[in-house]
Amino acid sequence: MTYQEQLSIIKDIPIREGDSKVITCPFCYIEKKLSISKIDGQLKWYCFRASCSGRGIYSGRRSLSAAKGYLAGTVQTQAKFRRPMPSITTSIYNHPPAVEYLNQVNSMAAVEQGYIKVRYSPSEDRVLFYFGNGAVGRSLRAFGPKWVTFGEITAGVPVGDGETAVLVEDVPSACSVSRVPGLVGVALLGTALTNSIKKSLTKWSSVYLVLDKDASLKSVRCKVNHRSIKVRFTDTDLKHLTEKSIKRLLNQ
Repeated sequence: MTYQEQLSIIKDIPIREGDSKVITCPFCYIEKKLSISKIDGQLKWYCFRASCSGRGIYSGRRSLSAAKGYLAGTVQTQAKFRRPMPSITTSIYNHPPAVEYLNQVNSMAAVEQGYIKVRYSPSEDRVLFYFGNGAVGRSLRAFGPKWVTFGEITAGVPVGDGETAVLVEDVPSACSVSRVPGLVGVALLGTALTNSIKKSLTKWSSVYLVLDKDASLKSVRCKVNHRSIKVRFTDTDLKHLTEKSIKRLLNQ
C-alpha cells in the first residue's frame, strides 16, 4: 500500500490534538498493533508487526489549539509510548520451547527461586520477564525484533538477593548472575546508565559493570560516571557463563 493510500485511511481515524493511542491496524487488521499520535498538528502512525508496511508521518496544518500552544510557546510534546501488556499469558511450563530457552540462558534457577516472574505470551510468541508495571519480552521466533518492552520499566530490572550489584545488558544475563550467592544482576535493558538506574544503585554496597571487550573507552567513561563502579570485560556473554566463571570474572 502506498503512502498516499495509507494517509487517506489514517486521516479518517478520529484522534484529538495531543493524543496517542494503539488501535487495530487498518492495514494488517491485527488488534492493538498500530500506534497513532497527533502532536502539534503532526500525524504519526506505526504498526508493530514486522511484516506490515503501515507507517508514516504527515505534517498537516495545526489545529486551533495547537496553533495557540505554538504561539504561546507551550507546544505539546509526545508522551513516551508504552506498549500495552499482553492480555493473555500462560505459564512457561505450558510451552516447552519457553522452558528450553530459559534453560539455555541459565535463567530457570532465578525463576524457581522466585527472583523474577516469567510467563509466556502465545500471541507474541515471547517469554515475558516482569518487573514493576511492565515486562520485557524475548521473541522465540527467528524473525522480527528480539526484545520488546511492555508497560513501563524505568530503572532497570534487578534479579537476585545480595549486597553486590552486577550491571548487565539484558534480563537473562541478570538471571544468570543471580545464581551466585550474594550477587544481584541488574539488567540495564540496553547499554545506557540512565539517571533512574544511577539512583537505584545506592541500595548496594558495591557495584560492577560488565562490558564486552570491544566496548570503546569513551563508552566506558560515559557509563561509569557514577561513584565507584568496578568495570570488568568479558569475551563470553554472561548468560552462558557458569557460576565459577562469573566469580572468576568479577575477582579479576
